[in-house]
Amino acid sequence: MGGSRSRVGVAVTLALMAALTGCGASGGDDSSGEGAESSSTSAPAETRQPPTPTPSPSPSREAADGTDVGACFDGSCEIAVSKPTRVKVDSRFRVPNLRVTKITADTVVVESSGPGTFLRTSLAEGGTGIQNGIGFRLKSLESGTAVLEFFAD
Repeated sequence: MGGSRSRVGVAVTLALMAALTGCGASGGDDSSGEGAESSSTSAPAETRQPPTPTPSPSPSREAADGTDVGACFDGSCEIAVSKPTRVKVDSRFRVPNLRVTKITADTVVVESSGPGTFLRTSLAEGGTGIQNGIGFRLKSLESGTAVLEFFAD
């Protein structure tokens, strides 16, 4: 029985040594991070503030000519449209029937037609198109209103 007591004593001693050397090491650099817990002497945890909400984008700017499609006759205007609209321009632009035919959440469709001719351009915000002698740019599209700039090609 003496042998079994010494084995138990050795096992207990080894267990105590393992516990003492594995746990309470202080002042050493243990960069592994495994099993490390913060001690009561560490700095308090940083208080995190919720992120500051970013301001919502300002509404798109107003069209220089408002909704006055008549301002486009000379081929230079900036108008706001929110429904299908005919845009009359001088015949020198060779687009006798220029129309904004569709406005969706992310595109505007501009069409023109004449004898033997049909042109269609679909624009996303910032896009530019040209039909015969007139160009147009979708400057902004927000809440179903498109701001279109027309210019001579």
